[in-house]
Order: sequence, then structure tokens, then C-alpha cells
Amino acid sequence: MKKLTNYLMKVGMCLLGSVAFVACGDDDPDDGPAVEGLTVTPTSLSFTKDGGQKSISARAGQNVTASSDAAWCVVTIGEKTPTLKVTPINVTVEANTTTEQRTATITVKAGAESKNVSVTQEKGETKPDSNPDPSGNIKYDAKQVAKLMYPGWNLGNTMEAGSNTNSWKSVGVSTETAWQKTKTTKELINFIKAQGFKSVRIPCAWVMGHITDTNNCTIDPQWMARVKEIVSYCVDADLYVVLNQHWDGGWLEHDGFTANAAVALKKQQLTKIWTQIAEAFKDYDDHVIFAGLNEPGVGGAYQDNGKNIADDKLASRLAEYEQAFIDAVRATGGNNEYRVLVVQGPETNIDKTVKNNYYSKLNDKHTGRLMMEVHFYDPYQFTMMNKDESLEKMWYYWGKDNTGSDANRNANSNYTENYVKNQMAKLKTAFVDNGIPVIIGEFGADQRFAIGQDPIHDASIKAWYAAVTSYAINNGCIPYAWDVNTGNGMSIIDRSNIKVLNTNMMTGVTEGVAAAKWPY
Repeated sequence: MKKLTNYLMKVGMCLLGSVAFVACGDDDPDDGPAVEGLTVTPTSLSFTKDGGQKSISARAGQNVTASSDAAWCVVTIGEKTPTLKVTPINVTVEANTTTEQRTATITVKAGAESKNVSVTQEKGETKPDSNPDPSGNIKYDAKQVAKLMYPGWNLGNTMEAGSNTNSWKSVGVSTETAWQKTKTTKELINFIKAQGFKSVRIPCAWVMGHITDTNNCTIDPQWMARVKEIVSYCVDADLYVVLNQHWDGGWLEHDGFTANAAVALKKQQLTKIWTQIAEAFKDYDDHVIFAGLNEPGVGGAYQDNGKNIADDKLASRLAEYEQAFIDAVRATGGNNEYRVLVVQGPETNIDKTVKNNYYSKLNDKHTGRLMMEVHFYDPYQFTMMNKDESLEKMWYYWGKDNTGSDANRNANSNYTENYVKNQMAKLKTAFVDNGIPVIIGEFGADQRFAIGQDPIHDASIKAWYAAVTSYAINNGCIPYAWDVNTGNGMSIIDRSNIKVLNTNMMTGVTEGVAAAKWPY
């Protein structure tokens, strides 16, 4: 009686139900004993770099569906075996052209039950670009190396420190501890690696305190040796390095973007400086990446000899300097012929960089070897504002889940998670989708220690760091947390004692990485 009832119910379901992956007509009343539960074999598959096709068997009394979480791994449902209630699932894997092993998860469902099957494919060979490096020392183009670099950390307030009064002078290597007290050690860099960071950005001054011959723009050899020592700490730890010319007293970042700037002379000086840097690091492999400038056109408090040029001219002026940087590095040959280089957007402002896309003005002799750089400190009232103004107050609380009792201290809802997401998406559309990775060279928010213990503020800091990190990575951007080592503000690591100082920030970065997925 029970069997007849089941039969009638199945017939009714087949007449009324929509077509799924397997036809209901396969469930014949005479197809053997009832099957309870879902069994899937095997529970894992492995493929060579060449890919191919394999199958999974799913046994269940109900219709079976299957899906894959990776585009390179495709599943299709075969015809169910009536007598055994076994449904074959074909798994087709594309050839792996990346240099990393990759994994996928296939989810098989039958009714309310589901089983996972893991798929592993061995790494492929390096996919050559249109201009492969004949020496073999530069293995990756910009897109390939980008996915190996996140998250990133800034050695801030260190190699870029000093006084603009020493511009075009040499004062030795003591400037490393002018803005913070700790000399960089190999132990510190190894600790940075242990926290999960994969690359280090080294802001660096060259003109401000480290020029022995002004006419030739000669860099102090002792300073160059010290910079190389720190870079080697990073490379030895298998960390990627972004080495730049930072604010550097404003000789170019500000003075080069005024209406009365001697542009031709500035380009000559920039060429001489970057030629020396490139020569010094010529033998390093693709763990070392050069960034031409820092925040071009931002202006500054130290040297204000003329108002900065208007935005409509900024991109073109910047392109002239960036081209001089690219040409200088490439001219040194060797590994620098193919080394990945970073160019900055106007003021490293996201909106200005997207709007004033000067990338088309640049010419690199090799394709796929450039990255774009912007910075992110939004919203200012939450991240950096240090005193209340008459029309606006400092924001202590940020994020959809973090609000305090004082409405004046809550971030405007227009500038919380969705704002971060949308800003990063702009970069993906403008650059990443066109084969140009982006680095968020700096991001950070001040911890407001002055307000005392405040768990909502702590949660806000963690949420902001997590959001910036995850949304950046999701959109093909490499986030670099700013760190000043002063014990307050944007200090993440206590370099003297080599330990995490701000767990809110560090946890935010870690959780942001865990929640993110690289888009290519």
C-alpha cells in the first residue's frame, strides 16, 4: 500500500512540477529499494595543469543538482541510472595558465541535503606576455604580480623622514629615526611577514637630506646602501617591495606643479635621480617594484612658492614627469627593462584619477608592466580630522553597525560601507578591467585615544580597516596600510618591541583579507 501511494505521488509531481536537472520519469515504481540520503563519490578530484574531464557519482532518491564556485571548473548533469538512482556529474576543468595551484568547490544537492567535492588543479606555467623577459629574472607582468602582493604595509615615518631645510644637501643616514625612534631591523620585517602582509611599501626621500652633488643630483652612497639593506630584508622574507620617491621636501610633488615651475629642469633632475636608483637595484628580481612619485600635485605647508596649477592641466603635467620616470628606468636595461612600475594618479585622488585618466598619455615600450596608484583616507572627518570645526565635528563612529548616542559623532551614512565599495569599483572599471592593477598606496584612520575607552569607536576602526581592505581586494586593488610607529594615530605595529600595537587595525586588515576574493 505504501509503495502504491508513493508511486501515485511521484506521478502527480512529475505532471505538475517543472523540469529540473533530471526528469521525474526516472523514478519508476519498480526501480528498486528506496534510497535515503545523499552519497557522493569521490569527494575530491585532482587535475593536471592541462585540465580535462572527470565525473562524480551522486546517489539519491531525489533529483540532483550541482554547481561550481569557479568559472574554470564547469559541471553538467548526466542521465540518471533508474535502477541504482545514480546521477553522473561531469566535471570539466580548463587548462591552468596561471603560476599558482588553484582550487574549486562543487556543491551537490538533493532536496535539503548537500555535499561538497573539492577540486584541485596543479599550477600552470608562466603565461608569457607580448614582451617576455629573455633573462628570466622578471617572471611576472603587472597583473600576475599584483595577486601576490596583498595585503601591503607601509614603513611610514622612516626612510622619507627629515627636514625640507636640508633639500639638495646631505645629512647622512640618521634621518631614518627623525620622525620615529626605531631603526628598521630584519627581525621587524620578518614580523611583518608573520602578520600576513605580502608586500612592503617603502616611502623614501632622496633629495631631502641625501644629495652630495646638486648639479648631478648625486645620491649619498651611504644612504643608498641603507635603503638597499632594508629592501633586502624584505626580499629575503619573500615580501614584495614598492620603493618610491616620496614627498621629498616638495621639490617636485609641490614645486613641480606650480604655474611657474621649471618643468624641463624638473624632468632632468627626476631622470638623474631615478637613473641612480634603477642602477642600484638593477640586479633585484620582480620582488622590487618602483613607484615614480607619491602624491603629485597635492601641495604642502613647507614650500608654497606659487599656487598649484588647475586640475585641467594637472594630468598633463603629471604625465610629463611620469614619462621621464618610465624612460629613465627602462634606459638602465637589465631587469629594469621589464620591471613593473607604478605611476600615480593626480593627487592620488580616486575621483580625479578616474576623471583625468592620463594613462593614455603614457608610453611604455613593454605592455602590461604598469600599475596605477591612489590613496584612500575617506571620510576625512573619521580618519584624519583632529579638531572640531564650527560647521562640522570629528566623527568617532563609522559603519552601519556602529552608532553612538551623540549623533554629531556618527559618520554620515553616505560615507560608510557602500561609499568605500563604490570608490573601489570605480578603479576596477577604469583600470583593472583594462588590464591595469591598482595599488591603494596608503590607507588609514586615526584611533581617537583622547576619547578614552570606547568599544563602539574600537569596532568602528576595525570595521573601517576591514571594509577598505576587502573592497580593495575584491576590485583588483592592493591595499597598503599606513603605519607611523609613534604610539598613537595610525600606528599598527610597535617596532621597538616588535609586537602588534593596535589590534583593532590589525584585526580589521586580517578579517578584510579573509572576506575578500581577488577578481582575476
